Amino acid sequence: MSAAGYRTARGADHHVRVIQSLEHTIGWDTKRIARLDAYRKARNVSSYERSGDVTDAQAKETQAFARDLRRDVVACLKEKHPDLV
Repeated sequence: MSAAGYRTARGADHHVRVIQSLEHTIGWDTKRIARLDAYRKARNVSSYERSGDVTDAQAKETQAFARDLRRDVVACLKEKHPDLV
């Protein structure tokens, strides 16, 4: 978002806004955005309500998804903002 000239207002929902912006910033489809938001919600539950509810398989799946997100962000930056990479 920042590379595209946008900034979220600080507050309770700023993470949600950043996730939702991925459609416009890196071209992600709504299915992947919804999946990332589900990971965000699961993280919040495990951090603030119940710990230990995440299985090793879920953690590995989330890590793989995060690697894909990073790959796509870096590719977008190289294409649209090469001076930042």
